[in-house]
Amino acid sequence: MKTQNRDQVDLLKLSAKLQRWRQQHATPEKLAVAHRKVLLERVVQSMAFENEAVSMARLKTLLKTKKSA
Repeated sequence: MKTQNRDQVDLLKLSAKLQRWRQQHATPEKLAVAHRKVLLERVVQSMAFENEAVSMARLKTLLKTKKSA
C-alpha cells in the first residue's frame, strides 16, 4: 500500500466536497446568493490590497446611504 504524502490531495474527499458544492449551488439563483454573501468581504480585501483600506462598517454605511438616496 502506498503511503500518502501530506501534500497530496485525497481525490475522494475532494470529489465529495465538489459534489456538495454543486448541490448547494445547483441553480444560478443559489450561486448568486452565495456570491452576495461574500461580496463585501471581497471588496474589503481588494481595497486593502490596493492600499485604500475601507472597513466593512464603512461599506455597509455607504450602501445604506445609496439605497435611501
